[in-house]
Amino acid sequence: MDFFTVRVNCGSAESEERFKAWLQEAVSSLHNREVRLRFQAAASGMLEAVLMGCPEASGGEQAAGDLQLIDCLSQGIAEYILREKEAEIAARVMRRDYSFESREEAEQVYDMVNRLLAEDAVTGCARDQRKTLVQEALREYLQSSSQLHLEGFVWFRLKAYEDKLREIVDYAVDEFLLDKQYEEFIGLLQYFVYFQEPLTPLVHLMHKQESEFAILNEQFTPIRVPASGGVIARIADQEMQMEDVIVSTLISLSPDRILIHTQEPDAQVITTISRIFGERVEICLLCPHCQLFHQETRRLDQG
Repeated sequence: MDFFTVRVNCGSAESEERFKAWLQEAVSSLHNREVRLRFQAAASGMLEAVLMGCPEASGGEQAAGDLQLIDCLSQGIAEYILREKEAEIAARVMRRDYSFESREEAEQVYDMVNRLLAEDAVTGCARDQRKTLVQEALREYLQSSSQLHLEGFVWFRLKAYEDKLREIVDYAVDEFLLDKQYEEFIGLLQYFVYFQEPLTPLVHLMHKQESEFAILNEQFTPIRVPASGGVIARIADQEMQMEDVIVSTLISLSPDRILIHTQEPDAQVITTISRIFGERVEICLLCPHCQLFHQETRRLDQG
């Protein structure tokens, strides 16, 4: 007696071996039931997996055994789909929902999607959740049919799963557009600074934490900060605002040299300042002024 037949186009010998391994593992998890698994070639280069058994029970016990087999199959096939087909399905969703200016942009988004899938996505679409959606769809289908064509099932019967992948694709596209917008804005600021005449010989930036700085002149006295909103408004769209006010302030001051005193040279805001002002920027990690400043900052924080 045949229980179930699963047909799949694996695409490569390696993928075929992994498919066999997942089904064999699923069947081996069954207890107290004689079930045999046979693989054979099918038409159009497809692989056919046939599960055969000799049921010794009847009635309710037989039905319970069938459900157990369906559960095991669903789990094994779902794992195979996520490992072997998920990136392909996500790429199809991306191509269907979005168009890009170049192949390079599409590849950048695709790489980001794959990272999110591998990292158990920060979008709320965790891998376990996605696998559960696939298992449930498989379980429902196998309860009414003993013949499963895997490619057809993947493309037409996994809407809820595709919706979760779409959320990941949408997140990746949003992140890509934000990064692209940021890079374009950085480029505008670099261009503006390049042609801007220096107005201040030297500015000391005493980095406190995150994007918080003290701005001092050559004599290490506070600098009166001019209004800077107009500068940004002239070179960028009103809705494009830099997260760090310090960048706008520095553009208004237009220093010939910027000496950044910091204990976090790799902080994002410092990287941004260095990119915009280029060779004008120097990083100081530990000078007497750094030590005094950080000691005073800690004292004020503790007080």
